[in-house]
Amino acid sequence: MYIGVDYYPEQWPESRWPEDVRLMKELGVNVVRLAEFGWQLMEPEEGRYDFSLYDRAIKLLTDHGIKIVLGTPTATPPAWLIHKHPEILPVDENGVQISFGARRHYTVNSPVFHEFTLKIVTEMAKHFGPHPDVIGWQTDNEYGHEKSDRSYGEADRQAFQAWLKEKYGTLGELNREWGTVFWSQTYTDWSQIPVPRKVYQEHNPSLLLDFDRFCADAYTRYNRLQTECLRAHIRSGQFITHNFVYTDQAINQWDMAEDLDYVAYDNYPVWGGLAEPISPAAIAHQHDLCRGTKNGKGYWVMEELSGAQGWSKIGYLPRPGHIKLWTYQAISRGAEAIVYFRWRAAQFGTEEFCHGILDHDGLPKRKYYEVKEVIDSLKKHGDDWIASSIEAQAAVYYDPENAWAWNIQPQSSAFSHRRELLRHYTPAHNLNVATDAVNSRSSLEGYKAVFVPIYFLEDPVFTEKLKQYAENGGTVVFSYRSGVKKPNNFVTGKTLPGELSDMTGIRINEYESLQTGQGNKVKGSAGLLEGMESSATVWCDLIDPVSAEVLAVYEDCFYEGTAAVTRNHFGKGTVYYIGTALEDSMLTALYKDIFRHAGTETIETAEGVEVVRRGSFLSVMNHSAEAGAEITLPEGQWVDCATDEQMSRTTRLEPLGAKLFKIEF
Repeated sequence: MYIGVDYYPEQWPESRWPEDVRLMKELGVNVVRLAEFGWQLMEPEEGRYDFSLYDRAIKLLTDHGIKIVLGTPTATPPAWLIHKHPEILPVDENGVQISFGARRHYTVNSPVFHEFTLKIVTEMAKHFGPHPDVIGWQTDNEYGHEKSDRSYGEADRQAFQAWLKEKYGTLGELNREWGTVFWSQTYTDWSQIPVPRKVYQEHNPSLLLDFDRFCADAYTRYNRLQTECLRAHIRSGQFITHNFVYTDQAINQWDMAEDLDYVAYDNYPVWGGLAEPISPAAIAHQHDLCRGTKNGKGYWVMEELSGAQGWSKIGYLPRPGHIKLWTYQAISRGAEAIVYFRWRAAQFGTEEFCHGILDHDGLPKRKYYEVKEVIDSLKKHGDDWIASSIEAQAAVYYDPENAWAWNIQPQSSAFSHRRELLRHYTPAHNLNVATDAVNSRSSLEGYKAVFVPIYFLEDPVFTEKLKQYAENGGTVVFSYRSGVKKPNNFVTGKTLPGELSDMTGIRINEYESLQTGQGNKVKGSAGLLEGMESSATVWCDLIDPVSAEVLAVYEDCFYEGTAAVTRNHFGKGTVYYIGTALEDSMLTALYKDIFRHAGTETIETAEGVEVVRRGSFLSVMNHSAEAGAEITLPEGQWVDCATDEQMSRTTRLEPLGAKLFKIEF
């Protein structure tokens, strides 16, 4: 198993390097990522290449048995390149060119930038590709992150128009698919079509969705340019990956992953300005997305938080135990390698306050010894753990195009796509049901239940899969505002929920968008919900049952007594519809009922306690920094991997405690 650090030797005197390597070896590090921001060092002026600094660093590291992952440095085009070719710079929606001075200051639609990318990647691959201890490559760094996913300049406009011409063939087809008769927006020449810069009102939603698709395709093509270049020159056996972020930006990770050997991910449970970490479910969902991007294949965490993070603002200081907890959570959900960010906090530059395993003084302290404890704990069972498979009982739908459609038209000031997606993921996490992330590319075979939250942009391919799955006995769960849009971002002409009406056994003739501060109430009327109450926020679908059974009704407003949650039999299966944003307690009770009917095993634990099976291993993690917790292990003979002690069914976790058990058959 690889466990390592992100190292920036260029930021430290060379006389310090031997001490860094000594400490890394003492820690147990066996891999280092290098060079992802080193373009200027490797090409100090156009056409002159100098890899000597990294040659020396790599020799020192590999002489001590440490393997290398190299990043292509295209996230930071050097000053000389921008000075000579300012057209490389991206343009924001107001038409303002973004300045040199940070990172990702390029548009992927610049032919000039493509040329220079090919040159530096080719020279790097030729130089380092044969190295026996360079085991892999990372393309660029965090594509599209920090609002760099969209650019609105002249190069982007021309590329967008060419993309549209290829997609639609004729202007007549484009005008029909966009509904340009509205507001006299009909185009009579491809050159008339804009990129969606700032307007007084709002752009055509069909144009906006296609622009997001175009931006995602542009990044996929740019990444492919790099992967093809690398594969032409590196030795067989070196992998190629990219470190994704999953924040609904205009990047299609599933498309891009087809050109990668592995997917990588940067895991920051807390960052600058946050008073506390994001929820355990939010972290878990990111891992599920990462695992799902290559259809269940294991992935690398290329940046795992090890200290307080931030640029101008510093976030929450991870407590003792957090490093182990987040490492175990990642491996539990499919990570095969962990690389901690960063080795040592920088003394200059934008990331001065991104703290690492070592702080600014370079001395081993608490975090160093915590990482050592983690690495030591994985020496015996780590390889077997990462070789084990994850068998999810349930699936949760996620498609970036659905997220883009929501971000174009959120319809309520109270709506956040990420928050509402997590609202419907969290109960499964609370009940410790293993879940996969799925979309229209995925097979639904083998899942006991499939959750399809906020399915706004209905995908005909996925809808057909859902119908077949339910007819054959599967359980499907929809939430409010499902089936509203067609793939071209038109509203369906059918009574809602549109193509889902027969499955759900309902009709929705009216609905209410609730703004921030507004609310209704819901009361359960059947099953485990009977007698329970919850607030209803964000949205209220007024459900008219056709064949569905009512599980909960609204209590306020003129639609008091109207159905809010329903259950319908469809073929051999069951289909639920949740018409509003329920509180976690009521939603968890509903999921408990859903899982019981679907024959899905749940594990109930104290709040904040997470249990994950991976093969014959069981990890238990207490995310509370204040309270300990007891947990009853599933049936079986469990052995503590740290002590080889045979366990009783009950074990105790300290605050932020994480333990690994193995079942004896």
